[in-house]
Amino acid sequence: MLKAIDVARLTRPSQIRCRPNLFPYVRSISRSSRIQDPEDELALSDYGGRERPDYNDFLEAQEMQKRKKLEAETAKPFRNSNLPSLLNRKSFGPRPRESTTTGIEASSSKLLESDRPKPSIPSRKGKEKAIDQNEAGSNQADVPSPINGLRRNPVGVQMLSPSLHSQIFPGKSLTKPPPSLLDISLSHLKANGLSPDGAAVLPEINFDMPPIQGHNIRDHFYNLGQHTAEPYLSMAKGFMSSEIPGMPKKWEMSKAGWTKYHPDGRMEAVEDLGEESMVSFDVETLYKLSPFPVMATAVTPNAWYSWLSPTIFEDPPQTTPNPPEPWETRVHQHHPHDLIPLFKGSKARVVIGHNVGYDRARVKEEYSLERTSTRWLDTLSLHVATRGITSVQRPAWMAHRKNKKAKMLRDQESKDALMEIAEENGDPEFLQGIQEWTDTSNGESMESSQNTWQDVTSVNSLAEVANLHCGIPVDKSARNRFADETIKHASQLRSELQELLTYCGGDVKITHDVYKKVLPLFLESCPHPASFSGVLSMGNSFLPVDENWKEYLKNAESTYKKMDEGVKKALRVLAEKLRKEGKKEGDPWSEQLDWSPKTARWEDGVEETNDQGSAVTADASSSTELVMEATSTVPPIEIPSKPKWLSDLSKDPSYIISAHTQRYLLPLFLRVSYKGHPVAYLADHYWCFMVPHASSSEYIDDHGFPVALHPKKDKRLEELEEEYSFFKIGKPEEPRKVKLVGPGIRSLLKKGELTSSYGDLLPRLAQTSLEVVKEDLWKCAEELGRMRKQGPWAQQLDWKSVPQDTSTTATTATTSPEIIPPPSPASSVASTGSTPTKKAKSSKANLGTWPKWYWDLSGPPSRIPAGQLDLTFKKTVAPLLLRLQWQGYPLIHSRTHRWLYRVPRTIIETESADALQARGGRVKFDKTGPDAVYAEDKDHYYFRLPHKDGEGKNVGNPLSKHFVKSIESGELASAAAESGDDVAAKAATDATNMNAFCSYWISSRERIMDQMVVYREPNLGMILPQVITMGTVTRRAVEGTWLTASNAKKNRVGSELKAMVRAPPGHAVVGADVDSEELWISSVMGDSQFGIHGSTAIGWMTLEGTKSAGTDLHSKTASILGISRDAAKVFNYSRIYGAGKKHAVQLLLQGDSKLTKEFAGKLADNLYKATKGAKTTRSRNLAPAAIPSIWHGGSESYLFNTLEAIALSDRPTTPALGCGITKALRKSYLEEGSSYLPSRVNWVVQSSGVDYLHLLIVSMEYLIAKYKIQARYLISVHDEVRYLAKEEDKYRLSMALQIANIWTRALFCYNLGLDDMPQGIAFFSAVDVDHVLRKEVFLTCETPSHPHVIPPGESLDIVQILEKTNNGILGKPEFEDPPNQSVERHIDPPVDLFGDITSDQHRLFLDAQSRRKGELAKRYLDSLPSVVGSIAEAEERRLSQSTKNRMVAYEKRS
Repeated sequence: MLKAIDVARLTRPSQIRCRPNLFPYVRSISRSSRIQDPEDELALSDYGGRERPDYNDFLEAQEMQKRKKLEAETAKPFRNSNLPSLLNRKSFGPRPRESTTTGIEASSSKLLESDRPKPSIPSRKGKEKAIDQNEAGSNQADVPSPINGLRRNPVGVQMLSPSLHSQIFPGKSLTKPPPSLLDISLSHLKANGLSPDGAAVLPEINFDMPPIQGHNIRDHFYNLGQHTAEPYLSMAKGFMSSEIPGMPKKWEMSKAGWTKYHPDGRMEAVEDLGEESMVSFDVETLYKLSPFPVMATAVTPNAWYSWLSPTIFEDPPQTTPNPPEPWETRVHQHHPHDLIPLFKGSKARVVIGHNVGYDRARVKEEYSLERTSTRWLDTLSLHVATRGITSVQRPAWMAHRKNKKAKMLRDQESKDALMEIAEENGDPEFLQGIQEWTDTSNGESMESSQNTWQDVTSVNSLAEVANLHCGIPVDKSARNRFADETIKHASQLRSELQELLTYCGGDVKITHDVYKKVLPLFLESCPHPASFSGVLSMGNSFLPVDENWKEYLKNAESTYKKMDEGVKKALRVLAEKLRKEGKKEGDPWSEQLDWSPKTARWEDGVEETNDQGSAVTADASSSTELVMEATSTVPPIEIPSKPKWLSDLSKDPSYIISAHTQRYLLPLFLRVSYKGHPVAYLADHYWCFMVPHASSSEYIDDHGFPVALHPKKDKRLEELEEEYSFFKIGKPEEPRKVKLVGPGIRSLLKKGELTSSYGDLLPRLAQTSLEVVKEDLWKCAEELGRMRKQGPWAQQLDWKSVPQDTSTTATTATTSPEIIPPPSPASSVASTGSTPTKKAKSSKANLGTWPKWYWDLSGPPSRIPAGQLDLTFKKTVAPLLLRLQWQGYPLIHSRTHRWLYRVPRTIIETESADALQARGGRVKFDKTGPDAVYAEDKDHYYFRLPHKDGEGKNVGNPLSKHFVKSIESGELASAAAESGDDVAAKAATDATNMNAFCSYWISSRERIMDQMVVYREPNLGMILPQVITMGTVTRRAVEGTWLTASNAKKNRVGSELKAMVRAPPGHAVVGADVDSEELWISSVMGDSQFGIHGSTAIGWMTLEGTKSAGTDLHSKTASILGISRDAAKVFNYSRIYGAGKKHAVQLLLQGDSKLTKEFAGKLADNLYKATKGAKTTRSRNLAPAAIPSIWHGGSESYLFNTLEAIALSDRPTTPALGCGITKALRKSYLEEGSSYLPSRVNWVVQSSGVDYLHLLIVSMEYLIAKYKIQARYLISVHDEVRYLAKEEDKYRLSMALQIANIWTRALFCYNLGLDDMPQGIAFFSAVDVDHVLRKEVFLTCETPSHPHVIPPGESLDIVQILEKTNNGILGKPEFEDPPNQSVERHIDPPVDLFGDITSDQHRLFLDAQSRRKGELAKRYLDSLPSVVGSIAEAEERRLSQSTKNRMVAYEKRS
């Protein structure tokens, strides 16, 4: 491959990207004018294609080298072109309104194509591909210097061209800052090592944009919001005030499809909901059988509707079909497989639901490439945006609710007891007094609850949301029937349809009641129509796939299985090797194993057919080569046996109904479930139920947090603990369930909460005597015995084999029902005619012995086939077999502290105190506990492995995904390589590497496999991602798979997930990533204090900083902390999101385990001192003021003072769209004014980022409709947005994205008091035009499960898009907008933080923030007027408790 030139001689901006095409004197405007030498071509398939930027860099750098040689022969002395000087403000050019330009003027639409001037070539990413002025003006005397006529602000930042500026910011200019503010800014920049001298300059961009709709950009977006929100906003408001008919008392239960219920009682079969336009809708599924709907109900202002799946009325198959392969996307035909037809035609409709994305995914019309006219409104999202809580607040809310319920229960018990006494004594005055006391206490409780955040918010379940907003108690017990594992076919629901449809209809009614409460709250909290419109558009996301989806699932799963098998075989190699070699003295890993002898389960009679070493070392690229070929063994010769539980039961027929069996065993025999989940008996908590981890959060509200297993008495449940969480049956405050038989279960049966595989038998267990059901119970036990250890109920029993004497067995069989023992390996011997006798018992003793650790891996025989080992990475023995070590020291397993590492005492004593502290402190052991052997060790010190959650946390598995990076870096490695044993070294290395390869698929497999894919054509499928459009309090969207999907990595199985989203034929995926979205939003908030872009250090670094000069934010942070620039990004964003020093220390310790906590603390102090600065507070002897404290002296002090000013205001709102914060984070409901401040600061930043996305989407909706661009919204992931466009419209859509971006940035600037914008951030650095969904168009998406290269797409900057769209022409408008003169409304900015920026008080505020010392900050704070004059005023304004307390203290002092 040819080598690029040495760019050391180039100027700074040119070095960054090496793009000579930015220089007008060396390159024609036409991209096709350059003649490319065929010999210079690279293999496009190897390098990613012509559109890849670094490929262009390479080719153009070669041309640059040739020109440099030519210029060197006729070299002329460089002509120095002076940059604007800080000492001469006039050199910065004329004021924006007076400026002229020698660049390309906005072209007239009447010009012919041949006469139309081409725009100059800008940078691909603003500041990082800029023209240096000296470079541009030195070589060509006849080319005017680009500095002439370019608009730059007083700190050197280049602004929009006059043409674009006049189009984006028409009308009267906003207030300009006085010179005194500029002096403060320049001094602040200089103090942070920044200077406008030498700032990059970009060629101007000029083209005609669609006209602004209004007098300014603020009016423009209000009008766009109204245009795109209607008619849905009016319909939503209408449905909010509508009354719905009463729910039917009797439902249609005899036929499938839709049934309409008229208010007069008539029922009518209909195909769909017809002309209805406003609907409350809910769907139910038998999700363990099929993701497709089994029933649905809906209500409109006119009628009720119900829908039943045709599968309900079909008969179940005679034989149970084989389960589908895990990668099979189509469900069996005997399970529900029909979608719901909801509407026809293009009429505008609004559908509401709670988590409505789930319901939308079951509607037939939504699986179309053409977007329907139906919009989906989610009550869950509306609640979260207005009354939601953060994850940090959730534990406190749960504790508060629990205490509140307990207090209400105690008060009610006290009241009942007093009432009983009063009634017995016949004392009416006492009765009246009790009632008055009750009313008074309730009134006080209500009054106090109005001032606490816990009582004005709730978690997100429909039951809790309905209770909060409507005071409606919701019984959700019926839903457990849909999760019942005993249901094998939908026809089993026929007899229960009345009850289940009533439950489903109840949810629909409650959803409408909630909707009537939460929509007004949302419209009050987010009044701008663009917020409503953006949420609606995001609710229509979709993902097209093709036949490659099934292939992806199959390849990923088979690759994972293959690697997993390779891991097991590698571990088997190590286990067999260690067993044969025996315990080694002084070996820290083998000494931890239990070497006590146990009788072998089989003999080692058959040796391996292949050499172990060759089997392991044959092919390093294939995990399956890690195999010990000989696993075939001689079947063991055993006496007939039964599992212990069955053996004990068989001794006496009456045992089946004994008190012991009733308490501990009968629920397992009957396979009883509670709320659809298997029951389990725990030593400390008695009968509980098991919920898969993924669903456990749904049960915390009703049953409290999951309970813990007893470390010794619940050993058999430990395997189930890997998959399930255990919850107590009943409410947390209710007594434990000792038995699940007898009269005590009648209430559970009546509610439908307790179910069984033996539905007819379970109710009979509620009677006092079980004698009549004894025979039936024996049959249940027999069936469970035949199942062996399969299923969660059977796994709780003791399956240890107990030899059975044949005479005893025969005798028992004559007196008790037939017990069929589970099959055992001995059955093969019996089939040959050999009769087991006592002689066989002696032959078993000749099998030899095994160490107990190996014996445990080989059994029990009922679960582990002979010759196999139960050996995976989850086993405690695995790290010991792999001989893992941390930083060269062996891993030790402690019963109490889990995984540790051991360091010789001599090494610790020679280390410094800092090095010792870096290890997190010694672990100490109890001399009498299970780790007594370590307590007696005087030669070593023991330390915990680093935990992702910080010091003091125990590591459960050093081979989990959290240690993948440590394995890849070698910090966690195997010592087998040092032993000189190539076989063991190879097995250990490959096993750990394969675990890292599979980490992504292991964590994401279930979510990906569960994606509901609907194929309307054989090669065209679609996934409707179940997005919660506002799933967090910051209003960010939430979805479990696609919004968290990683990019494809070569060493991660299945990580090519996103690339499986494919554009259908004739379409393209078009989208862009917003460059540094939330960093820019935060920095421009700080800049708004000066009224100048780039006037603060953080603002200037964001706009003008470069990696090469070390002046960008990430480089600055990296130099302070001594870490890489990529690692510094994590610190910067977490700091801007409100994280404090503690979080920074934790990140440092995670990144470098050798750091001490003290040293990490010092680094964090230095970082925060340099960035946030120091904090000074107002004197406490003064009454509270609007600003209680300020940061000063740091590069980000202005930014954080702005964020905190918003976060600490009485009603925090975002500056762009004026959206309010959830009540749970409002100051008036918090105990202290600064409570949860990081969450509130984070809200300001991230919620503003959501505003950005909503504005971008609304702009696109408007442009797509106005210019009839054939495209629709696909999906957005925080700062990424993607659309699906017809092939012929992909470039017009790309242009629309660029226009939408400049509009959106302009609104942020304008609402912050800035009526100008830097050109470097006006446009996307690139718009990607691709045929798959991926982060960058040149990513090949090669992974272990996808070895194929995906061809590159196009990545187009603004100049390339202008060329492809005839200088930005979108086409002929489909409709005309009303003239600007007709818009008379005046829209105020949502946030006015600083008032008059020309005032002396504001100058003092800015000056105080720039100073390192705090004297001026103290003087400013103490000069502020108080916010309240008295306690009464504080109460009236509902100010925070801390403000009231300070006011009380102030009045006392006064």
